[in-house]
Amino acid sequence: MSGDADPANATEIEDRLQQVGRYSRFVRAGLGVIVGAFGLAVLVLLPSNAESLASAVEAILLPLIFVGMGLLLFGIGMHLHLMHLNLVRQLRKEE
Repeated sequence: MSGDADPANATEIEDRLQQVGRYSRFVRAGLGVIVGAFGLAVLVLLPSNAESLASAVEAILLPLIFVGMGLLLFGIGMHLHLMHLNLVRQLRKEE
């Protein structure tokens, strides 16, 4: 807990915030993988279960939940990214 007592100087904060863009790209790449997996699941699972609506919904329900969670995580990641950008703006105004 000694790290909490020591205030970080502006250069350390700026160094950490320089990496925000890289983390944002990781979040977007993760979302791309999730959406790609959903598309693949729709193309593979849906035609083989098209005989009834119930089996089609059952086959695609887990990928839909997967994409929903991915979009939720993407939104959280972008929110954190914007919070960091706001912090950078505030630090630059103080200097």
